[in-house]
Amino acid sequence: MKQLVAKILPVPVLNTLRDLRDRKRLGVVRPLQFDATHLRRTSDCALLLAAFTDASIEPSWKAAQAEIGAVMSDSDLYGGVNPGDRRALFYLVTALRPRFVLEVGTHIGASTLYIAQALKTTGIEATVTTVDVVDVNAANGPWQQVGVPRSPESNAQILGCRDRINFRAQSSLAFMHETTQRFDLIFLDGDHSANAVYQEVSAGLRLLNPGGVILLHDYYPDARQMYPDGTIIFGPFQALTRIGRENDSIKVCPLGALPWETKQGSHLTSLALVVRE
Repeated sequence: MKQLVAKILPVPVLNTLRDLRDRKRLGVVRPLQFDATHLRRTSDCALLLAAFTDASIEPSWKAAQAEIGAVMSDSDLYGGVNPGDRRALFYLVTALRPRFVLEVGTHIGASTLYIAQALKTTGIEATVTTVDVVDVNAANGPWQQVGVPRSPESNAQILGCRDRINFRAQSSLAFMHETTQRFDLIFLDGDHSANAVYQEVSAGLRLLNPGGVILLHDYYPDARQMYPDGTIIFGPFQALTRIGRENDSIKVCPLGALPWETKQGSHLTSLALVVRE
């Protein structure tokens, strides 16, 4: 029914309905704690953005792209994180050199593979824990439903990075409240509703190692259109707007335009860093 409605209603109407829905859901969530002590500072944004023009990363990127492309198409054919954002993730992980990464929202495992391959290039012992509410490696998992030839786990085994990935079939908040592990990078790309992102950021801040990074996906600055299709995802922006009101030291650094194409002919990325002043 939702898909049918989406096909019938004009994009501006759908955007308005999504905006109202997310505002309503966020409004009933009780205030949470947002301890920004371990977050990177706003002054680090320029340093991280410089990774995208670091020529020393390009050779390892090209090698990883060729390897992953041999097991899963580097295109928007199957959905998931768009190719340009996958490249941005690879560059960021290579530059940051995190030992422990948490990814919320595995789906078909596209971003997971690029994170894992980037961790391989650093030459250090490092792993990514990727959490999804469903078993992404099941016979009827998302990979099978959209027509990807193999499960994320099978692709990782072929690429030789399976030992760097911990798959968890669990809700993000359940995992984040139960785990005792701490992370250097947390990538939030699961449920993009405002109430979910609001709670995930609060939980994620408690799990960060000092100098850690929280990276958002589908953050639309000022809740404005970014791509030609006109669709706007409101949740992450609404969540961080409320968080900023409750802790004004927490800011968002949108990554803006990348040196390469992302989606629909645009160079804009919806990736954004959560930082502190």
